[in-house]
Amino acid sequence: MSATVEKALSGRSIFEGIKPPMESGTLSVPDLLRRHLTRHDMPAAPDPRRGRACDACHANKTKCDGGIQCTLCAKRGISCTYKLVSKGSSDGKTSRKNTSPSNSPTSDTPVREIGFREAFASAAANMRTTLQSSPKEDEVTAGLKRITAELVSRETSIDGTTRMSTADKDWMEANSKVFFERFHDTWPILHAPSFFPMDHALVVSVSVVMISSWLKNPDGMDEPVLRLHEVLMERFFEWISEKLVARATLLRGMLVVYMREMEFFVCESAAYEQRVHFPGTFIPWLQTIRERWKRLIIALYKIDVYLSIARGQPASLHREEIDATMPSTFSLWNAYGLNVFFRRLSQEPTDRVGFKLSEVISNPNSPAKSLVLLEDVHLALCGLLPGIWNHTQIVRRTTEAGRPMPNSLTSLAWQLETWKADLERISHQCTQCFHADQIEEFPFFAYVGKYEEEPQRAKVAAMNNIKCLVSDCMMTYHLQGMQLYSDIRIMNTVARFSAQATGEDTSKSLRIQKHQSQLNAWAMTSESRRALLHALSVLRGCEADIQTNEPQTQSMDPIAYLTISMSALVVWAWLIFSEHACNCVPSLSHINVGVDPTNLQSTAQLENWIQSGGTAALHSIPLCRCVAEGWMARFNALLPQGSRRWELCDDVAPILQPVAAAS
Repeated sequence: MSATVEKALSGRSIFEGIKPPMESGTLSVPDLLRRHLTRHDMPAAPDPRRGRACDACHANKTKCDGGIQCTLCAKRGISCTYKLVSKGSSDGKTSRKNTSPSNSPTSDTPVREIGFREAFASAAANMRTTLQSSPKEDEVTAGLKRITAELVSRETSIDGTTRMSTADKDWMEANSKVFFERFHDTWPILHAPSFFPMDHALVVSVSVVMISSWLKNPDGMDEPVLRLHEVLMERFFEWISEKLVARATLLRGMLVVYMREMEFFVCESAAYEQRVHFPGTFIPWLQTIRERWKRLIIALYKIDVYLSIARGQPASLHREEIDATMPSTFSLWNAYGLNVFFRRLSQEPTDRVGFKLSEVISNPNSPAKSLVLLEDVHLALCGLLPGIWNHTQIVRRTTEAGRPMPNSLTSLAWQLETWKADLERISHQCTQCFHADQIEEFPFFAYVGKYEEEPQRAKVAAMNNIKCLVSDCMMTYHLQGMQLYSDIRIMNTVARFSAQATGEDTSKSLRIQKHQSQLNAWAMTSESRRALLHALSVLRGCEADIQTNEPQTQSMDPIAYLTISMSALVVWAWLIFSEHACNCVPSLSHINVGVDPTNLQSTAQLENWIQSGGTAALHSIPLCRCVAEGWMARFNALLPQGSRRWELCDDVAPILQPVAAAS
């Protein structure tokens, strides 16, 4: 978000920070695109037979031209060392001479022997560990505090021309890795293969380091990270005094308006800027520019939907405004090296660029259905928000006036379920490819990122990414389902009133009484039971993922926290405002999810309960107001605690505030 704000508010080009390729003979060397083009700007290609790479080039997997001081180390201002080479060269040579492919195991044989569950658990555990090459924590803390002080004193500007000092190079580069290890998979805005903190605007580099520091040590880095975030918000929006979430919402609205006026979302406008200001014909260069523009729009679109849902507001940016073709796959966007890029380019589904993204995500039966990926389904589910929001307003007004309900519910419900079916289809295809070891097949190959030289590790990392995306899509599906079948704003108002102290004025009490009557009527409808099943699905799914230590529990997408909070609100409203004072004793029409039916896929039995009504339980624990606090505690346990607590959940579901305080 910070990167987007900086680019838009400074009025600078969205393509700044990417340099055109140089006319040299180095383009055939399989190295990182940006590193090769901007770091190794030499008249001739390095000789690949000069020997082993130095320690720095070996660690970064960069082509090294050897010598006492290689070119890359000279430009970085560091000494060339060969300690790692001297330790392992003799052993490596001996082992290679004495080992043949026919009678010796390869280096990745132990990895292949690890079971699928162990591989996933190991990968999830690696996401939590701190990299050995990370700088000392006190150095990072001191650097963040110094940058914060410079921003406060206005010694440092946040415009697009300001770069980081060379003195900060080492610790910032080392402290940026966690961002791309964990955050980047969910929010692939930056081009990871070409990212160097010193080459980007200060606000972009600082945002990357700030997020990395928070992910590595949220408790230890709490104070400097949040202070820096607060200062950046103040610099972006100095004249407002609201809290950060409200300020971010206002800033988002201004940003969308500004981008509309400069035609940021129009394809022809972006193409014109590229031709005039960043001309070129080199394919990786053109691809990076176009994809960066698309991914900025996609990230802003998702952020707009999330903030709109959290604040109970209509979306500011509509899917019909996105005049961009479907983006490239995650695999091509994360191709580390020219040889990897061109190989993956040949495997890319080229037909995707022939369809506008807005047309695909607005039509579940689009001609591009076979080309749709998980991230496209996610955007499509997000795109249902305007229709659901309008439907809720119409239902609220017609109910108050005593008029018949509109027919928009059927159409929206069909779209929601159709996108869910597509999600399950793509997820099943990816799972089949994984178990059949067909990692080169579409759609699984679309999620292969790093670790090109380690196929098994790349395969597990891709499957982890797929699991996270599927989980995010399912969370969005349940979130939109709860909004479709219930009036979240009325629930939020009543819950906030219940959590506050007594002594409110009479006019407000009368309004709350009216809302309570509306919730009483809602709790007896089939829509309330559909919303309840969505909320229970979220609870069961998240608890199961935590118990099995699934990788999606480490996802960087806040949609899970937003959905958990809204699920708690829906369950609370159904428990408190259901027809009976106590539902602990099962009625004739009763479901016991987890026992009878065993899951939430038994559509016939569940549909009968939805239409006829009755009592409910989850694993024999009754859904009754008598145990409402216990149910709220279960939802609260799914949210981060302590300094990592997601405070926005208290705005979405005020009934979680006393539960969090008690815990």
